Amino acid sequence: TAYQSWMWKRYAGMDVVTYGGNQVSREVRHNLNAVPEMIWSKDRTDNSDWIVYHKGLNGGTNPATKFLYLNKSDAENGWVVPWNNTEPTSLWYPVQASTMFNKTGNNYLTMLFASVDGISKVGSYTGSGTTNQTITTGFQPRFVIVKCTSHTGGWFTWDTVRGWGSGIDADKYLELNSSSSQSTFAFGEPTSTGFLIDDANNGYNGSGRSYIYYAHA
Repeated sequence: TAYQSWMWKRYAGMDVVTYGGNQVSREVRHNLNAVPEMIWSKDRTDNSDWIVYHKGLNGGTNPATKFLYLNKSDAENGWVVPWNNTEPTSLWYPVQASTMFNKTGNNYLTMLFASVDGISKVGSYTGSGTTNQTITTGFQPRFVIVKCTSHTGGWFTWDTVRGWGSGIDADKYLELNSSSSQSTFAFGEPTSTGFLIDDANNGYNGSGRSYIYYAHA
């Protein structure tokens, strides 16, 4: 098969919530039993974008004032505030009184992620613009997503099943914001404690640029 899926169990580090919109600013409860560090949200009723919260947005300071589109290459922006400028808690996450994120009568899906020691890591880093940039996660990842937040750039996705590892000169990658098939490029490799970026590509290691990532063992 030419298809592949990545699947999570609703347990430590990941939860799924559905809710109905009412156009009232409110808090939606979740069962993550931790503070969400990354949130993906989508309107299931109307055509709409995937909206992303990540603790690394806005340089890690007041990240709820910014958001990203999962299906676009746009840099972070704050022209509208889906999270009411309010950080999520271990019990709930905020939604805005907006027809874009909380329209009366529409149904919404939200996926929430948090770091789990030795299993998953939600983090951020600054690009070095050089080779051999090492990102520490505390475990050896098999799957990683990287997105530039300060500039436009794709949601680069690598995993060891399709081809990402030591000695592989042409790592296979997908971009979550694109319908294109996978491509190959020498990105780097997993390490026993994280991953190595062995290229100065602006998409994931441009000098001084800001990046967020999600890694899983």
